[in-house]
Amino acid sequence: MRPKILILGYARHGKDTVGGILQRDYGYKFTSSSWFCAKETIWPNWGCAVYEHIHDMFEDRVNHRVLWMQMISAYNTPDKARTARTMIERGYDLYVGMRRADELAECRTQGIFDHVIWVDRSKHLPPEIGSTDLRPEHADYIINNNADLIDLEYEVKRLVGDLINKGQR
Repeated sequence: MRPKILILGYARHGKDTVGGILQRDYGYKFTSSSWFCAKETIWPNWGCAVYEHIHDMFEDRVNHRVLWMQMISAYNTPDKARTARTMIERGYDLYVGMRRADELAECRTQGIFDHVIWVDRSKHLPPEIGSTDLRPEHADYIINNNADLIDLEYEVKRLVGDLINKGQR
């Protein structure tokens, strides 16, 4: 059984890329949490009234980041761990892209994740303002994504090695 991992980071810092590497190289199962939430709550509660197709809404999400965060928070009220728990129950090993500290706190309380990882690309992109209250200090591990894809793949490989070694202690 694979450990359950939460991947955090600011917009466009490489969270889904790290999830994709973990899926491709290590067999982790994941879908973008944005896509999961788009289908689960955003499309039926807002998107279908504004867009012709769910894919159009999804592609335009960057223009509505705060709204998406608010809608996901509403979906997770009163159960702050609802999205995370539902994704894990549906067979995913990774939750990529949580936006709220209170949701993370509840997931920690419920023991949903074994590891919390932050993906950092701060030398190339600014921190996100308004659509997340999570910061690098919320994570157990930080992956440096300030170089190229080869370096990122190495960082993920190193992290997986650290997690395996930690699990054997």
